[in-house]
Amino acid sequence: KISDEVMDILMAYEFPGNVRELENIIERAVALCEGDIIQPKHLPPDLQQLTLRVHRPKQRKFLTLEEYEREYISWVLTKTKGNKTKAAKILGIDRVSLWRKLKKYKLEES
Repeated sequence: KISDEVMDILMAYEFPGNVRELENIIERAVALCEGDIIQPKHLPPDLQQLTLRVHRPKQRKFLTLEEYEREYISWVLTKTKGNKTKAAKILGIDRVSLWRKLKKYKLEES
């Protein structure tokens, strides 16, 4: 069985390796699982980090718009491996606007 948390994480993750990557992640989790239910701790570290983003609403009822924007920009930069041109395109803003937001949210080093 797969826990609801793990299902949420897997649904939120974009698999660059497609089905083979998903199969490998599940096989690894099954091998690491001591019980009957695969938990986030059985996932690779990069997927475990998604747990915080996927489940934050349960910890805090609402994010402010600025908090959400900062997290989303940070996530897009991670997904684009720091490529600001690609990130700006995904975010639907120009590079100058992205630069201003990076400065505002102190994400310049991302």
